[in-house]
Amino acid sequence: MRVLIVGASKGIGLETTRQALEAGHNVRALARSANAIAVSNPSLEKKRGDALKAEDVEAALVGVDVVIQTLGVGLGDLFRPVNLFSDATRVLIAAMRSQGVNRLIDLSPNFHPAMVRVLCSFERA
Repeated sequence: MRVLIVGASKGIGLETTRQALEAGHNVRALARSANAIAVSNPSLEKKRGDALKAEDVEAALVGVDVVIQTLGVGLGDLFRPVNLFSDATRVLIAAMRSQGVNRLIDLSPNFHPAMVRVLCSFERA
């Protein structure tokens, strides 16, 4: 299976890349700092790009079966409004529709207040 991992250069994205390769998948790793990904594997394609740029995301989607989004921000960025997750997800969904890719696993902290209420109601049940 050809997997696109968005945000693959650090943290959970880098670990997801390693795990997908160990599981035998062909991985395309999209990140602004893709060249710095410290993994070498013939099944890994490092693709430099920005998750907020539709043309970068569309190019990365060509030929993939599933997308795993693993975007993150630095700790200092959490003390002000963060739009990266929702903005990047909008770009990704539009690009996936145009490329006919219909499987997405989102590991980014992409919670909408309504979703938090739904999750909390499940905890009480």
